[in-house]
Amino acid sequence: MAKVLITGSSTGIGLAAAVALGEQGHEVVLHARNEQRAADALAAAPRAAGVVIADLASLSETREMAAEAQKFGPYDTVVLNAGLGLKHDTERQLTVDGNELMFQVNTLSAYLVTALLPDARRLVFVSSALAGTGVLDVDDPNYDRQPFNGWQAYQNTKLHLILLALGVGRRRPGVDSLAYDPGWVATQMTLRNGDSAPLGPAHAGERLARLATADAVPPDSYDTERAWRPGPAEKDPARQDALLALCARLTGATI
Repeated sequence: MAKVLITGSSTGIGLAAAVALGEQGHEVVLHARNEQRAADALAAAPRAAGVVIADLASLSETREMAAEAQKFGPYDTVVLNAGLGLKHDTERQLTVDGNELMFQVNTLSAYLVTALLPDARRLVFVSSALAGTGVLDVDDPNYDRQPFNGWQAYQNTKLHLILLALGVGRRRPGVDSLAYDPGWVATQMTLRNGDSAPLGPAHAGERLARLATADAVPPDSYDTERAWRPGPAEKDPARQDALLALCARLTGATI
């Protein structure tokens, strides 16, 4: 049986995956943003081995969460699922660390958890086919100079997660480092954005659970049910390394 940590697992796809893994007999550690969400997550996934708490909009809380998660480890799989989508925002929000909010929660926290939990044998970065319209801008990732667009900023982070998955895979050759596209799923995030998504969390969560524990990895280290696949731009080592260097500079952690 596998031991799996899933970030962003108090609701939605992450929680559905945790429930599925628990029912299969795997040992799952949940992550929630605060105490109330942690209690709710444990009630919904009673087979979970435990829960770690951090607001990923804080690098210090993310570091503390990774240290706490280490007490349950080492892990067979770490799933970087936590994400924030502010589709309609036209003004950026900055974190306590001075980073654009979605960039820190979606990209930097995934990088930092990966850097601080180096023993996992498999990493799953939850991305999206929206990566195809994402942009990598290592010179202005926090929208200090360019006009802010919430939808574009969100798509950018989905590209980042694929670049991280492939880049980390190059740097850790003994590790399965994968990106996962759950599809357009109805979650709290989509509801907040006013979207009516066609898929439920259970289907995406079950797929994610299988990916976290499967013997074989998907082609190109990318799992999806949609037509879009990573191409030369996503597979470019120079672009992967540029993002990894930016994340290392902003978090102080090196992969």
